[in-house]
Amino acid sequence: MNAKSLALAIAIVAGSGFASSVQAADIVTLETVQVRPSVEQLAQAEHEATSTIPTLAAVQVRPTVGQIVELMAEQAATRLASATPVASVANWVVSLPAVTVRPDVQQVQALAAELAADAIGNVVAKGLVKN
Repeated sequence: MNAKSLALAIAIVAGSGFASSVQAADIVTLETVQVRPSVEQLAQAEHEATSTIPTLAAVQVRPTVGQIVELMAEQAATRLASATPVASVANWVVSLPAVTVRPDVQQVQALAAELAADAIGNVVAKGLVKN
């Protein structure tokens, strides 16, 4: 992978990440959703109600720290998007983690051949200059 391909890949990732964060601000989050149960679910509920095994009426789940941080980031992005004009979106900076790329054998051989050719060219050029 050459430098131009890597730069293009990073630009695409940065652009798609930015676009998804801007689009996420348009998504409305519902507090409560009601869903009609299927026939199987009604039968299961009836079975559980008549069973001797105790069943909880409701379960409360505490969000993880990551979910809380994500919610806060979404809310901050929503506030920022509503307060910031679209013209200034181009000024955003996106930080990406370091990318580690390992070349395959063919790329290493091609690089070695290129470096050897350059070294030979330099030796030949210095020899011609001395003569």
